[in-house]
Amino acid sequence: MSKWETNLSVLKDRREFRDLLPPCPLEVPALERVSLLTDPYPSVQITSEQGHLVTLHSRREPWKEAATLVQTVPLGSPRPLVVLGLGLGYHLLELLPHLDSNRLLVVVEKEVEVFQAALVSMDLTSLLARPKTILVVEAEAKSVVHHLRHCLGLGNGRPVDLWGHPASLRAADHFYQAIIRALKPSTLPSPRPLGLKKESLRVLIINPDYFLIPEVYHAFRQLGHEVQLVLFDKRRDRGEEVIARILAKLADFVPDLVFTINHLGFDREGLLLEAFHRLRIPSVSWYVDSPAIILNLYEGSQSDLAVIFVWDATYIPEVKRLGFERVYPLPLATDPRIFRPRPSSKLRSWRAPVSFVGNSMLGSVAKKLKRLPKSPEFLELFDRLIQAYQRNPFRRLESLLADTGLKEHPLVRGLNRAEQTDLEAGVIWAATRDYRLRCVRHLAPFQPVIYGDQDWRQVLSPPFQIRPEVNYFDELPLVYSASTINFNATSLQMKTAVNQRVFDVPAAGGFLLTDFREQLGELFRLGQEVVYYAQPEEIPDLVRFYLRQAEARRKIVRRGRERVLAEHTYRHRLTTMLGILRQEL
Repeated sequence: MSKWETNLSVLKDRREFRDLLPPCPLEVPALERVSLLTDPYPSVQITSEQGHLVTLHSRREPWKEAATLVQTVPLGSPRPLVVLGLGLGYHLLELLPHLDSNRLLVVVEKEVEVFQAALVSMDLTSLLARPKTILVVEAEAKSVVHHLRHCLGLGNGRPVDLWGHPASLRAADHFYQAIIRALKPSTLPSPRPLGLKKESLRVLIINPDYFLIPEVYHAFRQLGHEVQLVLFDKRRDRGEEVIARILAKLADFVPDLVFTINHLGFDREGLLLEAFHRLRIPSVSWYVDSPAIILNLYEGSQSDLAVIFVWDATYIPEVKRLGFERVYPLPLATDPRIFRPRPSSKLRSWRAPVSFVGNSMLGSVAKKLKRLPKSPEFLELFDRLIQAYQRNPFRRLESLLADTGLKEHPLVRGLNRAEQTDLEAGVIWAATRDYRLRCVRHLAPFQPVIYGDQDWRQVLSPPFQIRPEVNYFDELPLVYSASTINFNATSLQMKTAVNQRVFDVPAAGGFLLTDFREQLGELFRLGQEVVYYAQPEEIPDLVRFYLRQAEARRKIVRRGRERVLAEHTYRHRLTTMLGILRQEL
């Protein structure tokens, strides 16, 4: 008998089960929505909700991939296990020998053709014949939730453990997130962990090649902690590969704390956070970009050990509304090993009266627009939102749409969650682009040097000198040391916080002219350790004054550097972070 016939014969004996299944054809069906791949191992490709092609299993090592995924299952739990995503069933077949035979197993799959492809290509008899297995194959999330809650009694009245198949979750994010929201309890009680009380911690840093990671790594080590990195390429490595690598490192290193930046490395479905919670390992994500935009794509934390630090305290209420309870402020900082005064002999080729280091943002905005509708009507809507945001910045997309009367616009209502996030980010970046250009143009009388992307040439011409981007670790400290005045214009995603230049420039022995943010006055003595402009129109007079007043510059540089070294290094920030963790956890 073929696998299809074998599976079908067992499936027919499940008529008394509480399954939710579509009618099953007698003959092998023609697959139209999915592509069944057979060499070297069976797999299946499907188009995601966002229009991307997703391969549901490794083509080379699907069983090894499944075995790694099984490590994330709470095997000792008595609660029903709800599996989100059938795929071809590799992970389920790998799970069954480890699962208590009396434990309820509920398998949810959105795509009927994925279910049919599994019946065609895999021997699922051990799964289908298991008395405590329930199958739910249905494309409407509401119908699935109704069946789980009302027919099976799962949810708040009967807590469950959720276990997701990462590739299936990526393919049908909205579908599975609706089910997760319906089934997850509001809180997961847990005992206080003891690992953070040790003087020397074992810290695992998730390293997606982000610019802050090396500085944080060295700061942890300077404080006497043992640190290891788990490496991956966020542009090339698949989500399930990243999860497998992190879980393998957890088993090998057994950390007291997991650290990342901007949630990089964490899956949107919360599988890693659930694994950390089960293993009693606290995790920290330090946000140095808008957490509201990024976390809009993630499920709220159900662990009391998941902690978020934000560089701008005004985001704390919003992050808490997204379901993350432990949220604390933590400003940016500098690494004085990198940013320090340099000998005059190394600065000659970098000297300039005024310099600005930064991206034009033209390419960044264009990339966001490529992921959004291309119609002239949508571009007009985009421009209206930019103008409204510039008049009254620091608003979320929902408020912006309501104030402009565009909330019910068909083009807006047709956007999925990922596209809404791209729209919001695109509006903020475009407003920042225009604000940055407006500020920089006030530097024209001083023949400034602009270090950045070549798109600057589209909007600036002589006397501006456009030079290539500089390396953060090697060249940027030389620019800061060599420039008479280093100019700064803060991104409009930062409501009250200051950016990296505010710490790096003084540490390098440079003079900084920056725009005002509320946090500036909390971290420095205004006018004595840092100089700011309140409006772009003030820029020329301030530049002219400080170019002439060398002694005033030197005093501000000296005081600013003393303040940074005394209070604003990464060692200071991590000391604060660990103090909060040890007190709160």
